Amino acid sequence: MSREALKDFLHAVERSPRLRQAVQSCGSDEDLIALATSNGFRLQKLDLIRDAEDTRISDWFDRSALKRHFRQYG
Repeated sequence: MSREALKDFLHAVERSPRLRQAVQSCGSDEDLIALATSNGFRLQKLDLIRDAEDTRISDWFDRSALKRHFRQYG
């Protein structure tokens, strides 16, 4: 699907104690995807992979000298 599906699912998890508890019981990405799917979210493994990559890139940028350079001009 897209990052939007993952974002929507995470938003629902934040607001639902039942979903939060169910997520904590997930032992794998496949369990998480099955939980999301069973709750009406079209989440796929690729969404999780892309989100992890985006997070790594964002974390790197936050620690890099580039961010300091961009702040000077912002």
